[in-house]
Amino acid sequence: MDVIGEYWPYAAALLPTVGVAFLFYWIIRYMIEADRSERKALAKWNAEQKAARDEDGSTASDKAVDETGDSPKE
Repeated sequence: MDVIGEYWPYAAALLPTVGVAFLFYWIIRYMIEADRSERKALAKWNAEQKAARDEDGSTASDKAVDETGDSPKE
C-alpha cells in the first residue's frame, strides 16, 4: 500500500485552500497593523498640535481644523 499515492489527491485538493487562507490571514493582519500604527501616529500628531496651540495661546486655533477633522463652528 502506497501511503503517499493514496493520500496525495486529498493533499493536492486542500493545499490551494490552505495557501489562500494563509495569504488572506497575512494580508488582513498587516492591514490591521498598519491601521493601528496610523491611528497611533495621528493621535500623537494631534496631541502635539494641541500642545502647540495651548502654548502659543494664539487665536489661530479658532481657524484650525479640530481633532475630528471637522471645521470649527462659528
